[in-house]
Amino acid sequence: MKIGIISDIHSNIIALKACISYMKSVPCDEYLFLGDYISDTPYTRETMDYVYDFSSKHNCLFLRGNREDYMLEQRRIIDQGVENGKWRWNSATGNLLFTYRQLNEKDFSFFDSLPITFQYQKTGCPSVTICHGSPASSRERLLIEGKNTQKWLKDINTNYLICAHTHLPGELEYRGKHYYNCGSVGIAIGTCGYAQCMIIEDVCINGKTAWNPTFLKIPYDNNRVVQDIRISGLLSKAPWFVNSNIQILLTGTDYSSQLVELANKLAREAGEQDFADEKYWREAAQQLGVPDYR
Repeated sequence: MKIGIISDIHSNIIALKACISYMKSVPCDEYLFLGDYISDTPYTRETMDYVYDFSSKHNCLFLRGNREDYMLEQRRIIDQGVENGKWRWNSATGNLLFTYRQLNEKDFSFFDSLPITFQYQKTGCPSVTICHGSPASSRERLLIEGKNTQKWLKDINTNYLICAHTHLPGELEYRGKHYYNCGSVGIAIGTCGYAQCMIIEDVCINGKTAWNPTFLKIPYDNNRVVQDIRISGLLSKAPWFVNSNIQILLTGTDYSSQLVELANKLAREAGEQDFADEKYWREAAQQLGVPDYR
C-alpha cells in the first residue's frame, strides 16, 4: 500500500499538479492532505476547485492548516464588524487578503469541517498521528532538532508522527518512534524548481509491518509561477512579503519569518504598534538581502 502525503500547497496549482501526476503514476492508493492549501501564490480559486475535483475521484483525507485557520478567523472578524482586525493591502496582510477574496462559501465550510489532527489507521499497519503543525496547534513548528518534537513523539500513543508546516522535509527516530515531515509542495525551502512531498509504504521489517518513507522532489515550472505572481497583481498588493516568497521560489532561500519579525521590531523601535507601514518592511528586506522583484 502506498499513501501520498501532500502539504503546504500555498495555492501553487502548478506544483500540485506535478506532484499528483507523479503519485498517480506510482500509483498511490490513498492521499493525505495536511493543510495550507492556499495563499502566497495567485491560484487560490484554481487550487481549491482542483482539490474538490480530485477528492471526488480518489481516496483522500484532509487536515486544516494554519492558513485555513487565518481565513476562518478573518471571516469571524468581518462578520463581527471589527475594523481593526480587517486585513489591508500591505506587506503585513495583503497576501492573505488577496487569497481571502478568492474564497467562496464552499471553501469556508470545507475549512471549518477539517480537524487539525487525526490518527490514520489501516488494518495490519501501525497507526499514525497526522497533523499540520502539531497535534495541539496548526501553528506549532515541529523541527527535526526541536525539543517539542521529541516531546510530542514521547506523548503520542502511536509510533509514527507525520506533519508539515515547517517547509523542511526530513525524518527523526526518537525512542523507537518515527517523525516524518513531508515538506512543502508550493513554497519549498532549500530547493528551487522542485516541489516537496512524500510517499509512505507499508513494508515488513524483522517480521513486523512498518511505514517506510520516500521523500520526493518533483520538478515544475517555478518561473511560470513567478511570472503569474507579477501578472496577477499579488506582488503589488503585498510587495515585500511576496518578494520574499519569490526569493524562495527562485533560490530556495527563506527569510520570510525573519522579515516579519524584523519589520515588526523596527516599527516598535520607532514607537509604532502597527508594522503595516512599508518603510519598515523595505528596511527589513534591505537588511536581510531580500531583492525587489518588481
